[in-house]
Amino acid sequence: MRLPVLMFDFGNVIGFFDYMLIFGRFGARLGLSADEFRTLVEAKGMSRLLAEFERGALAPEEFSRRIQAEVGLNIPFEEFAADWEDIFELNTSVGELVADLKRQGYTLVLGSNTNGIHAPFFRRQFRETLDHFDHLVYSHEARFLKPDRGFFDACVEAAGVSAGSCVFIDDLEANVEGARAAGLQGVVYRGDTSKLIEDLRAIGVELLGDVR
Repeated sequence: MRLPVLMFDFGNVIGFFDYMLIFGRFGARLGLSADEFRTLVEAKGMSRLLAEFERGALAPEEFSRRIQAEVGLNIPFEEFAADWEDIFELNTSVGELVADLKRQGYTLVLGSNTNGIHAPFFRRQFRETLDHFDHLVYSHEARFLKPDRGFFDACVEAAGVSAGSCVFIDDLEANVEGARAAGLQGVVYRGDTSKLIEDLRAIGVELLGDVR
């Protein structure tokens, strides 16, 4: 196995996401704008319910029922899921970097705070990129949310190496700090893939060429 093992967050690293798309779809069903629906759902405790969902404490159908009850929606789960799932766009430059790293023989782990509706969708949507990953660690399956140590322990266990042999790449400083506290190396991705490449090279990762 070639070291270090490289672990990537999904949201705003591998793929961009926009919850306003969800708010617009649900809002339209209630005669509300996306902003109006966001205000409504936030007042009804969406952040708390989403954290439970992404920690695996709520099944998709239960999450749908709870959200709909709070905001006054009444649609079948299949329609809820269709409105909820499609919010992602591939970060092409990081996708190319992932392919480069795989060609170089690195073990890759995806480590994402996500849920039982989004994860299957983006796994299908970005199959070509995500097929490069050796392991997929999702918060709703690991039952821990970043930056909890348990999440990073699950990533290290999946990789089968020591924590010090792993590098976690995330767009949130708090998550990178959590990775470091768990014994991993950490790199913050701020949307500049060229800078990410420089950071990886600085810790000894070899690449075939620059990704533009």
